[in-house]
Amino acid sequence: MKRGGLYIHIPYCRHKCLYCDFYTGGLRIADWEKYVDCLLNEFSQRRDELDFKVATLYLGGGTPSLIPIKPFLRLMDGVCHSLDQSDFKEFTLEANPEDVTDEKIKVWKECGVNRVSLGVQTLIDSELKTIGRWYDSQCSIIAIEKLLREIGNVSVDVMFGIPGQTPSTYISTLKRVLKAKPTHISSYALMLEEGTAMTQLYNSKRIILPSESEWIEMYEATINILKEEGYERYEISNYSKPGKESCHNLSYWEGKPYIGLGPGAHSYDGGKIRRENPNDLKGYLRHFSDGEGKKFYNEEFLKEEELREEMILTRLRTSRGLNLKEFADRFGDKEIKRLLQNAHGFITQGKLQKTDDFIKFTDAGFSVSDSILVSLI
Repeated sequence: MKRGGLYIHIPYCRHKCLYCDFYTGGLRIADWEKYVDCLLNEFSQRRDELDFKVATLYLGGGTPSLIPIKPFLRLMDGVCHSLDQSDFKEFTLEANPEDVTDEKIKVWKECGVNRVSLGVQTLIDSELKTIGRWYDSQCSIIAIEKLLREIGNVSVDVMFGIPGQTPSTYISTLKRVLKAKPTHISSYALMLEEGTAMTQLYNSKRIILPSESEWIEMYEATINILKEEGYERYEISNYSKPGKESCHNLSYWEGKPYIGLGPGAHSYDGGKIRRENPNDLKGYLRHFSDGEGKKFYNEEFLKEEELREEMILTRLRTSRGLNLKEFADRFGDKEIKRLLQNAHGFITQGKLQKTDDFIKFTDAGFSVSDSILVSLI
């Protein structure tokens, strides 16, 4: 039987980060017992979609580490214990540093969490305030050390391109994080998403972003420093110690099936069907509180052209790249010929690398991947 993932969305945050465009609500509106009831009702109604073994479980958000212990245990009892946990390869929980306590870590471990993704972003206190974080750098260091000691497999998110950030402050954050020796680093560039508070501040000229040359210096420092420390780049923004890649995220990029529970969550059957729950927390709670049998999600049937473009976009995100035989078997000789024609110039420039079986980005290509991908599709 094929393997896939289960994603559970936790839509509550203590504070909304100024750059965030994910679907979340404030902690003050959280009704944890009711929300867990609804997640379990949705899971029960959608069990027939599980025509695969759940190999990865991911609690994302929002801020899953905010869930109080009692409703967390009930959620895990209702979901995990109804699955064959012997199939689980990875169980990730996203956390913020201020939520990491000894008691919660103990419960997370007992419930099978074997990987934590910690949203640190920066270890410069002034930069934390700039992006709307309400803890300090010391809180992050303590959380990283506790999680590494108790759970072992810890991913740390860092961010570059923050207003007021310089290459030296970013490198300082990166090196301080690396002293703790996490197993995985995700390094993201700040993106000004439409409708976010950060974008509004930028448009009103109340903040100034690092220059392009500073951005490039931070980006290149990430690659060089992490390589020196033994981290392998396996995706555009993700680096890990050998064997510590995010299995759940890799399954997305490899086109494996997954089910997403909660408002705003996405699902994919591994073939041609995508499903998306509306970004409507009140509607979600109302729908699944009533125990209705009707579907809550919107459904989309992907065309061949969309599937072809998606395979290019997702496979080339990874260091492994796009399997040319798999692509040709799926879309035919005409499409593989067109792809290679589009790629030829980038191969000559050293931005793409081709072997007999794969085409993939070089480091130089990763830095301008968006424009190359547009040309390829």
